[in-house]
Amino acid sequence: MSKPRILFYDIETAGVNALKPDLGFVVCFGYKWSDEPDAYCLMSNEDDLHHFTDANILKKASKIIEQADLVVGHYASVFDRRFIQGRLLINGLPPIPPTKMRDTCMIARSVANFSSNKLGHLTNILGLDQRKYEKKSGNDWPGWWFKVMQGNLQALREMAAYCKQDVLATEALYNKLLPFDNAHPRIVNRRDLCAICGGEVEYRGWAYVGVRKYRRYVCKSCRKWDRSRTAAPWEKAA
Repeated sequence: MSKPRILFYDIETAGVNALKPDLGFVVCFGYKWSDEPDAYCLMSNEDDLHHFTDANILKKASKIIEQADLVVGHYASVFDRRFIQGRLLINGLPPIPPTKMRDTCMIARSVANFSSNKLGHLTNILGLDQRKYEKKSGNDWPGWWFKVMQGNLQALREMAAYCKQDVLATEALYNKLLPFDNAHPRIVNRRDLCAICGGEVEYRGWAYVGVRKYRRYVCKSCRKWDRSRTAAPWEKAA
């Protein structure tokens, strides 16, 4: 059974306003495949920083995204994907495919009412080895931005290392939230197995939808709940 390619990614931006694609540009694209142990990061080169352009990094990032069957990011449906698409438009580059996305920030927001849905806070309260994903202090970020805008490659490398940590943290958070993500698309073809991890299932009770009922089951591996796709017949009256 072939597994889908799941891509975790994060971007770092710089510019007059690094939150808007018409006022900023991409300087780092961090990414990791679910079936590989390491995270990687594409960085702007000195010439890109000098000309405030991200066309080269976007071309490479687009080729990576095109290989994914599912993409995952933290707040990526609101920021990362829209920022990338804005920069593609400005650079006259073709769009990335409309690949299914899971946004760990939005999943956490829908599952629980935590005091904060920031990546650092969630990895901390959920026990995802906070030391590994330790955040930089607030002073590092404006310092990095200013230095990168001045063409400081050392600051850019530090930003890239931070970006890779965010990608690893996003993967850990995704795996933690996965059993609670009821809207997650099916990524396993076999209907007798868990739709997400492919584990064996145990049938428990019924799920009622309108005038139909379906067999309900839970995965023995990841503990995610789901139901059969075919409705069960109602018992006939005596």
